Amino acid sequence: MKSNEWLHGFRHSSPYINAHRGRTVVLTIGGDAIAHDNLINIIHDIALLSSLGIRLVVAFGARPQIQSRLDAANEESTFHRACG
Repeated sequence: MKSNEWLHGFRHSSPYINAHRGRTVVLTIGGDAIAHDNLINIIHDIALLSSLGIRLVVAFGARPQIQSRLDAANEESTFHRACG
């Protein structure tokens, strides 16, 4: 990406940054994302949002990790009133 393309994108994002500064945003990050190699980039993006003045609530999922533990223990789980 050329430097002027980056600058163009940044300039066009400034109205959104200003509109969301001081607001609270809820981020949900699934258990698959936690186990993915890209997690460090997600963490950097979250830090960037925080540095721009956006208040964050981060909710982490853990279903793949829970399922792995259940499988290792030869246990099953059930969902009560599962959505979907």
